[in-house]
Amino acid sequence: MMQQDILDELRTEAIDSAEDRMRNMQETAQGFMNGTIQPSDAFAAIRLDAHSLKSVAASFEMRALKVICHRFEDYFFNVKELNDAICKDAQFFFDRMAECLDAFVSGRDIDVSDLMRKLPNKAGFEVADISSVEIEVMLVMAPGTATKIVTRELLECGYRMVNVASTMDAIQLIPMMKPDAVIISRVMPELSGIDLACALRAMPATRDIPVALLSTESGSLTDLPPSVPVLRKGANFGDDVADVFMKLGIL
Repeated sequence: MMQQDILDELRTEAIDSAEDRMRNMQETAQGFMNGTIQPSDAFAAIRLDAHSLKSVAASFEMRALKVICHRFEDYFFNVKELNDAICKDAQFFFDRMAECLDAFVSGRDIDVSDLMRKLPNKAGFEVADISSVEIEVMLVMAPGTATKIVTRELLECGYRMVNVASTMDAIQLIPMMKPDAVIISRVMPELSGIDLACALRAMPATRDIPVALLSTESGSLTDLPPSVPVLRKGANFGDDVADVFMKLGIL
């Protein structure tokens, strides 16, 4: 078999695999709505299929679909089980996944950054009486209690949030998602927060995206680009974020 024939066969298998996982998620959501699948079981099954779908998308450069899958997993950041509202949001994600897969199959480009802003905001946080400012903020911070606290505070300020747990993942996702702002924890595995800030300032695809560094401890910041302000966690964190965003021209 010629090399191109092998590649075509692998591409077809990847598309079939993606379609299977998307169908599974749809059927699980329908089972939940019909009462035949328990909320916690439905949630676990959908998350498993979503993660598997992201792996398929990554393995065959379905870039738009991979980004949507990341955002879908992130939507469940603080969720324990399905409910009717979350299932409705999940259906919206399923439809966007189908659009991304269709674009891949037909060879069409898709504006992922525009699509991001149409997706539901992160579920699982009770933030009542908050007016959304429609600013998309990416928080690059390792998983843990501190990340959940910072995420909640930013949501309570009205920002749309997406979490990324790895600086290496952030380098891949930021050029496609094009968030309105990126907040990076100074202490990160792999590349440090300062390393990532330097990389974002240097790359043509990301150098115009506003970046701030979140530092909760003392340490040298001599390598931090002058255009990257420093945020420090404290009682006035929300106000400090607003001040930094005003200086960066976001607000």
